[in-house]
Amino acid sequence: MEHFEPMNSNQPPAWRLPAIIGGIVLLAGVLAFVITGTGAPAPAAEPTVAPTVEAAVGHGDLSNSPPAPVISVADAQQRWQAGNVIFVDMRSGEAYRAAHLPGALSLASPDLNQRLAALPPDGIIITYGDASRPEAGQRGAQIFRDLGYGPVAVLEGGIEAWQAANLPVERP
Repeated sequence: MEHFEPMNSNQPPAWRLPAIIGGIVLLAGVLAFVITGTGAPAPAAEPTVAPTVEAAVGHGDLSNSPPAPVISVADAQQRWQAGNVIFVDMRSGEAYRAAHLPGALSLASPDLNQRLAALPPDGIIITYGDASRPEAGQRGAQIFRDLGYGPVAVLEGGIEAWQAANLPVERP
């Protein structure tokens, strides 16, 4: 008789990620149709489509989109100290709640669009991920750029590089 190990309650069900990605791909297709079907480009200063967690996770194949520029931790720190940066954490909500860069917003933040609209003219959106999903920062930057926000950059090395430089993080 086989012995079955109990399922680890901390692990999400195996079907969850493929189901979410499938739904997001469908949503992205509808969104692309709506955006391109109007014939009018979205204004650069005020995007008409708010970024969502779903769009970030299922942005699709980024190989056809040029990569967003990468910003070093030192340059990001200087911009942060000058007050002309908005950090956007592209990690899971649980990881964001555990620790994030100072003032960083999650894509699920209700005031994300207001904060982005208030970005000073010389400001920059800096997205970041972590070592477990290093592509998350790049995907986030490409999403914001595709939606008409700019300038946008990706934090080199993600949150781990920020912490390795002994820079502050916010925790609940």
